[in-house]
Amino acid sequence: MMRPPLLSPRTVALASLVAACLTAAPAFAQYDQPFQAGETPELTEKRKKMVKWLGESVKGITERTLGAFDAVPRHKFMKARDLKIAYDNKWAGIGYGQTITNPWMVAYMTHLLGIEEGMKVLEIGTGSGYQSAIISRLTTQTHTVEVVRALGERARGLHDNLAYTANIKHKLGDGYEGWEEHGPYDRIMVTCAADHIPVPLIQQLKPGGLMLIPVGPHFQKGNIYLVTKQQDGSIKRKVVATGTFVPLRRTDKFSDDD
Repeated sequence: MMRPPLLSPRTVALASLVAACLTAAPAFAQYDQPFQAGETPELTEKRKKMVKWLGESVKGITERTLGAFDAVPRHKFMKARDLKIAYDNKWAGIGYGQTITNPWMVAYMTHLLGIEEGMKVLEIGTGSGYQSAIISRLTTQTHTVEVVRALGERARGLHDNLAYTANIKHKLGDGYEGWEEHGPYDRIMVTCAADHIPVPLIQQLKPGGLMLIPVGPHFQKGNIYLVTKQQDGSIKRKVVATGTFVPLRRTDKFSDDD
């Protein structure tokens, strides 16, 4: 049997240094701009302008959070017919009675949660997949639940194509029940309106954790609550904004009528 060639101490040290750097780097570092190869200069410019505007209009938003919006191509999460408005502050239909939320609201809600690397985050209502893509640029522990199979599968495909899936776990199911298997969570973001705050989501929130959830009539303006879970398990909530959201659906009985 032939012996493998001996490596010099310098070669061994260099290999160890490279391995250490690869291990220490955040899982999303190499995917900061995965989409640019196929992006037109016009779309790049529009996204840059949107990010600049968000920095001016969302009070206190951090450069790190803005960086996530610069790293995610919103136009890829929208229907081709809406490409021209992809970086305007507008919502748009994505099919099955669902919408992609306007950028200001996505940025504001993301900012309020103060997501830090290493936090475990649960999103209820994957929808287009845009919000979970943003979250995945802020932490490598992103979990998202969608009840409409076609939307959930489409979002997962987009995340795959953009190399985001290493940071995102997907589930098809009833978002009201959360995702107990991977809980408890540091942060929970609900992107659809409930008529009350679901008990399972409160139970799956860590003590000291935060949850954002719209509560109110379907397709009408309601309150967005910031819910804080105290160390003793009790909760405090306060209204931080108002807005109109699609309802929190609990069944996958829809057609692509949009």
